[in-house]
Amino acid sequence: MLRSTLGLLAGATLVLSACNQPRVSTADRDTAASQAVDKQAEERAIRSQEQRWQESLRAGDSAAIGGFYTDDGYYLPQDSDGYAGAKSVSARWLGERRFGLTDLVREPKRIEVANSGDMAYEVGTYKVKWESKERGPGEASGNYVTVWKKVGGEWKTAAYIWNRGEED
Repeated sequence: MLRSTLGLLAGATLVLSACNQPRVSTADRDTAASQAVDKQAEERAIRSQEQRWQESLRAGDSAAIGGFYTDDGYYLPQDSDGYAGAKSVSARWLGERRFGLTDLVREPKRIEVANSGDMAYEVGTYKVKWESKERGPGEASGNYVTVWKKVGGEWKTAAYIWNRGEED
């Protein structure tokens, strides 16, 4: 009997002492996470991914292009219903190469990394050139937004949308 009473008292003491522990709020966790995240380093990593993506596009490397997107990523070009999933997105980009895309340069104007360090967005401008039998040579420019998500320690595109600027 004494043993069970002592056990009950010990258990009650543990529960009560746990109740008196200060709670860590979501804001406190976010603040702690933001202090641990080197946003400048994460921005550099995203800019590096951007360069590798452009190199893969120029090389027509389908596997690499798809690998820059999350498995459920979106590519939302102007005047389309969009493309979902890395394979569909990759196929669309390669289709653009087959239809005459010769050069695409994206210039990030702002990259903002979330305090948690696992999401970011990029806003920028682009210039594109093409040479096709149907349309002949041409070029255009506009704006884009990329939503980045960190997957397995690597930045990947979760969503990418663009629109043309004013006609030249």
